Amino acid sequence: MEEKGVTRRQFIKYAGATAALLGLSQALVPEIARALEEMAASGKPPVLWIQGQNCTGCSVSFLNTNYPDAAEVVLDKLSVRYQPTVMAAAGYQAFGVIEDTAKELAGKYVLVVEGPIPTAEGGEFCTFGLEEGTKDLLGNKVPKDKPIEVWMEQLVPGAAAVIALGNCASFGGIPAANAEVTGTTAVLDVVKKIDKDKPVINVSGCPSHPDWFIGTVLYYLLNGKVPELDRYNRPTMFFGKLIHENCERRASFDAGLFLEDWNDNNPDMKLCLFKMGCKGPVTYADCPTRRWNSAVNWCVGANAPCHGCAEPAFYKDLSPLYEPLPDINFMGINNAETLGWIAAGATAAGIVGHYLYKQLGKKAPEGGEE
Repeated sequence: MEEKGVTRRQFIKYAGATAALLGLSQALVPEIARALEEMAASGKPPVLWIQGQNCTGCSVSFLNTNYPDAAEVVLDKLSVRYQPTVMAAAGYQAFGVIEDTAKELAGKYVLVVEGPIPTAEGGEFCTFGLEEGTKDLLGNKVPKDKPIEVWMEQLVPGAAAVIALGNCASFGGIPAANAEVTGTTAVLDVVKKIDKDKPVINVSGCPSHPDWFIGTVLYYLLNGKVPELDRYNRPTMFFGKLIHENCERRASFDAGLFLEDWNDNNPDMKLCLFKMGCKGPVTYADCPTRRWNSAVNWCVGANAPCHGCAEPAFYKDLSPLYEPLPDINFMGINNAETLGWIAAGATAAGIVGHYLYKQLGKKAPEGGEE
């Protein structure tokens, strides 16, 4: 660390910030500092970051992180061998790095996949690099494109673990809305067909919060194992609580105070956005407490409803995004207007609202849909 110009005081500060990121007690700072030192001494853990059907939003979110110096230390200690958004190399030189890493560091590298995998039409909806052989294009023989599905078959067996970054990679996301055309498949399902025992961590979100990704990688490197995961393979330390539980407008929900017109600009009321399409009652993520852009704000804090982008049901089954939650049925009642009256009445009773909230936030049964 001293060779990098990092003092002991600064390093302990980094370790403290890391503990905060992972939601750990400050009492564990010495242990984290020791683990970081050992990690630094053992060399840079290699990372291959490939992209399927994606908009690069998760890459941009990751690059925009202002997580303090701890992130700089961590990133400096990773060896990101391939990341198409930021790397300078291109063409055969770049693809050669992937193939060399897979061959020379088998069993050691972490494979990060951003975006889902299209499997229809031979996987040609998403390709990068070239395969051996040629294909016919308008009567001409041209080099054959290499689908990401083929890259997955090549890279998954040698990966120590796979991280599906973003909702699209984790569950299909927006590309899955037309999966019948492209064959969009979540990363986990593709990996299962290649190696059913390979660890896969879903770091969902659209985009994924940079802390969620950095924290997951940190946890894996510090502990040598994947963090505790929920039924959807998401780290519970980031996706363990309902947004509704910690929403700053929860009191308005309980009081039956709902925004019903976007032109109703009353900053003092902080009306609940449930009727305007908020999916907070069915979404598990720590957005209300972690916030975005260096903890400045989050969707509801910026007067926008939660879109449920961390959930498997996003996007197709939670759209239209600005309409109340679909398919809600509470004691035979399934429209937001009536639910609003129930919530208002529940405030007076002090009971029904709690029950209503529990029903809205109830997790799906094992293997079922949200």
